[in-house]
Amino acid sequence: MSLFILLPAYNEEESIRPLFQRFQQLQQISQMDIELILVDDGSSDRTAETAIEQSQSLGISLKLVQHLKNGGLGQAIKTGFTTFLEISQEGDFLAAMDCDNTQPPELLIKMYDAMIAGGYDIAIASRYRKGSKVVGLSKFRAFMSYGASWLFRIAARVPGVRDYTCGYRLYNRNFLSKLDMYYGDNLFTETGFACMIDLLLKAKVFQPRIVEIPMVLRYDQKPTASKMKILKTIVRTLKLLFKNLSSIRPIPNLDRTFNEQETARIPLKIANRK
Repeated sequence: MSLFILLPAYNEEESIRPLFQRFQQLQQISQMDIELILVDDGSSDRTAETAIEQSQSLGISLKLVQHLKNGGLGQAIKTGFTTFLEISQEGDFLAAMDCDNTQPPELLIKMYDAMIAGGYDIAIASRYRKGSKVVGLSKFRAFMSYGASWLFRIAARVPGVRDYTCGYRLYNRNFLSKLDMYYGDNLFTETGFACMIDLLLKAKVFQPRIVEIPMVLRYDQKPTASKMKILKTIVRTLKLLFKNLSSIRPIPNLDRTFNEQETARIPLKIANRK
């Protein structure tokens, strides 16, 4: 079993050195086979070069994928998921997290243990569970995230989820394969930060088992300004909510085995990706 960690990165040169040192410590403590997938989303600084230098210096496995132009978080996540499914094996896990050193890599141990113990499909590092804490985030951003949490809990509930917007998650590879086979290129249609909500709403069709682990988010450790366009994110989030309320997605036959689903979905998947 390998643990792959997806890092969507845009101008994160300053964050990579301390973050990669934490990954080295995580690897030593957990004894896990950790492999990083860093998607450089058109950075103008030395994000890619720094990642290569640090991975070689610290002895951390790194798969670097570069976009020629900045495509947004959704495109970076899409590239990372596709890369993971191509290079991983059954039984592996994918963690997706920010590359700005605000989210604790050490929490992956608890997330992984919870996944294994409970047979969960997704584990979310949550800001809305007992023991969680957010340090250094503006009151407006905190209010916006909290409001989104309650809005989706009421209007578009996904069982087990309170934190809909946090991108720090751990996924079971088998579950991601189902999503990829079912949606194809339509799995990621949001280019911005709303892609994380969209992914959860799309996952709901498979009735995933989800667990949340309380997280201490250290936004005060972020060396660069946020890339989030707040107004655009609010608009896209509301559009996602209304779209979810007005659309009906076909329900897969959950009694079929994954192999049967895979065979049934291959023609549609190929057609979607032409």
